Amino acid sequence: MSSSISSSDVSADWGRCLAACFGTLALGAALIAVLVMLIDPYDSGRFGWLGIVGINDRNPWTANASRARDPQFNSAILGNSTGQLLAPAELDNLTGSRFVQLVAPGADPRGDLAILDFFARHHRTIRALVVVIDQPWCTDALPPLPQDGFPYWLYEGGALRYLGKLFTWAALDRAFQRIAIGRGVRRHVRSDGYWSYEEVWPPGVKQPAIVEPAKAAPFEGKITDPFPYAAMLASAIAKLPRDVPLVLLMPPTFYTIVPAPGSRDAAAHEACKAAYRSIVSGRANSNLIDYRRDNVLTRDPANFADLIHYRAIIARQLERGIAASLRDGEAAQISF
Repeated sequence: MSSSISSSDVSADWGRCLAACFGTLALGAALIAVLVMLIDPYDSGRFGWLGIVGINDRNPWTANASRARDPQFNSAILGNSTGQLLAPAELDNLTGSRFVQLVAPGADPRGDLAILDFFARHHRTIRALVVVIDQPWCTDALPPLPQDGFPYWLYEGGALRYLGKLFTWAALDRAFQRIAIGRGVRRHVRSDGYWSYEEVWPPGVKQPAIVEPAKAAPFEGKITDPFPYAAMLASAIAKLPRDVPLVLLMPPTFYTIVPAPGSRDAAAHEACKAAYRSIVSGRANSNLIDYRRDNVLTRDPANFADLIHYRAIIARQLERGIAASLRDGEAAQISF
């Protein structure tokens, strides 16, 4: 007894196998697409047809998309982790506005600008903006975008670009988090975005060392370098109504890294300050506050977690300066 299988039969079997395989993959992709559109994993407002409110996302880079479009807020704090200890609730009490914390620790200023634009697009009325201008904002040359994975697609892209980024484990994890929130078995994180790094760096446990600052050579020249991030911020602010109050805050650092008077670093700091001051000049209830000073507060290591991250005692001082600036603009009396 003998049997034979023709090549055409084998080809037909392989064809059916491949068709079934690709069909299964296509069906799986379609089901995932439907799931993420129903849930909107990052609560970006592009999809989310189930109406789940809130997120459990612990990463500010992605969580800020949900916060930046939340209609209960009309004011925002933006910048790096050096603005993280500014408490929205404290500013609410001092100003009567509703602040949301939108800092993006470790992000390039271009990431902060993307969040600012997203916030502005989702709020027809803005009561106040606070932008923390730390050292990265004062660079005199625009560096290449870092390969740090900041999700520009979440803030700048349309629905199709966004959808294309949702076929990842991170997106699915956030989708399941939101399902759990919708079912009532998981609570969402604080809607105002506040989180204190003193929870992991408690007072008395971590503080900078007192080291004699290095002596700087005298500098008598003039800083003429451009400040590209200042130009970008000016362009972003120019899109907003003229009556939106703006506070640009240069945060304090431990005194050992405050530029020595008469040094090139001090001249560069003054030039950077002038570039940003021009953005608020003539703008109602707006101000630039330079807290980068060598004084009693910045000489006490107990007031800092490290060289650039101040503690709550200083944050409360900065909040009072912000409130005074929103009330009196450049005429504000700042105590620090």
